[in-house]
Amino acid sequence: MVNQQNSINLVIAGFLMRLFSDSVIELEEGYLPFVDQREDRDAEVTMQCFGGIPSSPFQPDELVFEAKNEQQRFYSIYRTGRNLGFVIYNQENIDVIQQIAMLDETFSHWKVYSEATDTKISPLKYPLGPIVMHYLTLKTNAVMMHASCAFDGKNARIFTGFSGAGKSTMSKLWSAAGNGIVNDDRLIIRKRENGYSVYNTPMYYADIPKVAPLSALYIISHSPENKMNKLTGAMAITKVMAFCIQNNFEKQFIQSRLNFFSELCTQIPVYELGFVPDNNVVNFILTNEKGGNT
Repeated sequence: MVNQQNSINLVIAGFLMRLFSDSVIELEEGYLPFVDQREDRDAEVTMQCFGGIPSSPFQPDELVFEAKNEQQRFYSIYRTGRNLGFVIYNQENIDVIQQIAMLDETFSHWKVYSEATDTKISPLKYPLGPIVMHYLTLKTNAVMMHASCAFDGKNARIFTGFSGAGKSTMSKLWSAAGNGIVNDDRLIIRKRENGYSVYNTPMYYADIPKVAPLSALYIISHSPENKMNKLTGAMAITKVMAFCIQNNFEKQFIQSRLNFFSELCTQIPVYELGFVPDNNVVNFILTNEKGGNT
């Protein structure tokens, strides 16, 4: 953690997020390269941050979504009228509330109540930071994905798949071949006038903001041999959407993601890729991606 100030501008994927508080705002290291105090345009998202966690203002029958596993809860989402409420749990202390947050119906204005230590607060402490970014994409022509992305100076290729499929391995192989890595875990894809752009997001480590033009998207898995198959239509859309970060508790959210990927998959080629985790897969992709099926 590094101490900042009472008002902070963050620019993530070209979007401006403005945080303000009466307390000193503390950011994790990964957010610091995204701070840009020179920005004076209207913010896509504002966050009013408070120290101290009130009693939960949400009723049990307002619960619409809960992220949890057998061991603990990560966060709960409540529908309160037209607004959303969030209870964020500490990831190291089971069932201890870390933050309470409220988001207005436009997905533009947050109120976040956090644990306070010596008048300092950490309003974007995981997992609330990625949740805020997710709802930012819902109000814009963008999506967030669990994926890695390699950039050869001209084309950016996204690699996504289930946990253990090889996203980080693919990043290492492309990096070893002399390519840049946009990010190896969490990306934002934005539709721009001239196509689609891929952006990194703040992680637990510091990395400068990056952007690259998207040229292809790969759904990967380990395989005894390198092989690829081009996907089109509904098959491409549904397979890609499986790795989009989303909360499927309202039809409008699902429809917005479906619309985004329906258009993306008509403009950006999508492939299934089975690969052997060695440096031959880079040349295999470069040789075969235009053809489609091998």
